[in-house]
Amino acid sequence: MTKHVGCQEVEVSDNSPQKDKRYDLWGWLLFTLSALFFIISSLRNGDMIGLLGGVFFLLACVAFLAPYIGRHKD
Repeated sequence: MTKHVGCQEVEVSDNSPQKDKRYDLWGWLLFTLSALFFIISSLRNGDMIGLLGGVFFLLACVAFLAPYIGRHKD
């Protein structure tokens, strides 16, 4: 599909919002995985401040993943 932006024509994929959401989901899943590794590393090293940071980071990732959980296709 071609859209006009100003005096330029721009090619836009019809499924670009779906593709963007898929990239967002993968990004948040990778952030969640890194938070888990951060927590494991903090536990192994006995770093309580790092552990708290990792837990809060994981909770924030879960909060951002919440819209993707339980989503039904209409």
